[in-house]
Amino acid sequence: MSDPSQGPGTDEFAALLGIEVVRRGPGHTVATLTTGASHANPHGTVHGAVFYAVAGAAVAAAANDEDHSGIISSVLVEYLRGAALGDQLHAEVRREASTEREDIFTGTVRRGEDGDLLAWVRARGTRRARTG
Repeated sequence: MSDPSQGPGTDEFAALLGIEVVRRGPGHTVATLTTGASHANPHGTVHGAVFYAVAGAAVAAAANDEDHSGIISSVLVEYLRGAALGDQLHAEVRREASTEREDIFTGTVRRGEDGDLLAWVRARGTRRARTG
């Protein structure tokens, strides 16, 4: 996931997992991951940390733009259903509210773009002016 608008550097961890930011707008992001064997938990389904990583990558991308660098201070993922290996996790996050220094994000993780709702996402980030 190399996106220069996220500021210096890239999200190497997301790239390592295979997460891609596929849609981006002001305060709105979609990140996806097609799961495979390396994403499995001991039960042979998708590990909960993978849900968290896809949601976290979407939140981070939504919190960063050309003018601001978002520092994420909390991400809550409420798991509703599991996912099978081979499923595409589709995390969509939107900025719901802003204060002078913080943004609040909400979103979902689904099986594919229009599939089953797998998790709710809520997050908070501190907004800082981008320098240099």
